[in-house]
Amino acid sequence: IQAAYDYANFKAQSELENVTLRADHERKSAYLAKLEIDLEVARENEDRTLVIRDDAQINLDSAVEDLEIKRQFYAQELARITEDLAVMEEVINIFQSRVANMQDVLSKRIDQYQDGQQLGGIESQAGNLQKQWGGRLNEVSRA
Repeated sequence: IQAAYDYANFKAQSELENVTLRADHERKSAYLAKLEIDLEVARENEDRTLVIRDDAQINLDSAVEDLEIKRQFYAQELARITEDLAVMEEVINIFQSRVANMQDVLSKRIDQYQDGQQLGGIESQAGNLQKQWGGRLNEVSRA
């Protein structure tokens, strides 16, 4: 009798454990199905993210290349402008020295004129210039 009672008790506990194990198995199977879906979604997100990253890298490389081209152009233009500036400074210095020389010459001639001396042929030079440029100036003013 005790053996039958122990067997019945064992059988009931085994049945109860089987029910618990089946419920645990169903719960874990549902969780596994959810994880498989999540894994698929994660892989799709990863693929989209990789495409976006690759596009962003391409855009970044393009922008860096464009900026490098602009930097080189800026450096070339800066060098050209610096060279042009040096030339212009030289032209200005030459112009200023010629103006200073002309001012000295004119000051001396004015002093000579005020002293009653002749202008040293300025009238003849002015006449020559009028003959040389007068016709051209008239042509320009007509145009």
